[in-house]
Amino acid sequence: MGPQGNVNFIMVRRMFGWSTVGPGLVAAVAAIAAGLRLNQPAFDVVRSCTTIIAVLLAAKVLAWVAAEGATFGREERLLAFVMLGAVALGWIGTGEWIGDRAFDFKAAQQRAEFTQTLRDTSIRINQFCDARDQVAPPRPRPATWQQDVDAYERFESDTVRAYERRFGARVRTIHDLASLRGLRDRDLDAFFRHPANEFQMRVIAKKLDGFSQKLERSTRR
Repeated sequence: MGPQGNVNFIMVRRMFGWSTVGPGLVAAVAAIAAGLRLNQPAFDVVRSCTTIIAVLLAAKVLAWVAAEGATFGREERLLAFVMLGAVALGWIGTGEWIGDRAFDFKAAQQRAEFTQTLRDTSIRINQFCDARDQVAPPRPRPATWQQDVDAYERFESDTVRAYERRFGARVRTIHDLASLRGLRDRDLDAFFRHPANEFQMRVIAKKLDGFSQKLERSTRR
């Protein structure tokens, strides 16, 4: 090896020595650990850091090959190939693991959000019914029977229209999403599209709350 070769050899070793590559590996591993500990894991950052680690390790191996490859025997060439293969397979496997964890986290997050939506909607429907009860006309009395019946029917029609404006579309969407998760109830199926009165509205609220409790129990297992 001539003087120029010696200079190149020294430069390669310095550029890709452990004193250069090591801090990068440590920083990437630390970033991965920190990213996975967050309440909202930074999977994109973790994926990028694993790529950085793979690149650094591959560069380290290639630098070794570039610097000393001319002196390699069969065993050293095989070792370099195996090391590069291990880096590549490790990077692919880690990427798949991160993808699985990201999917599981997203699914759990969506399940928690849907559980909260079920609970909140149930509470708001019950609050709506309670508020309507406060302003409901009196039940029909013998002296003014027909007049009271007409007033109560108008009140119930107003209640149904108000429910539809506030909850109709939301409840139908929630019902469809719940069905996709295997949550079904015969009474809810009968009433969810267009409840005809307060009783049916309260049944809907009760069933939605039951769904939320069922999802919560399944999450704890």
